Amino acid sequence: MSSEQERRRFRRYPLRLRALLRFGSEEVEAEVINASVGGCLLRTHLRVQAGDVIEVSIPDMQVPPTSMVVVRSAATDDSGHMVATCFESPVTDESTLAEHSSETAAPSSKPTRPN
Repeated sequence: MSSEQERRRFRRYPLRLRALLRFGSEEVEAEVINASVGGCLLRTHLRVQAGDVIEVSIPDMQVPPTSMVVVRSAATDDSGHMVATCFESPVTDESTLAEHSSETAAPSSKPTRPN
């Protein structure tokens, strides 16, 4: 198990959901790559940095506009950004995440590689 997996407090669920982001006067769409009860990883063209607070809504999960803190942001090859965030307060539960997860196989004891 990697040190990053050992640090995680909550299970991450792979997702492919549309999100709406707001940062200052900018409003853009994003894709939720994965999420946990504590936060989510987003792919977006919005340029933010660690410590920024953004507003995120995830319509398919009925998550209303919610404040999230950017933990890290890294540029991608397509001039976008992978943005790791944490919720300022929990907005969903594990059963909702599992329901929307893009995982197709039942969980097993063997680690799986992301799609």
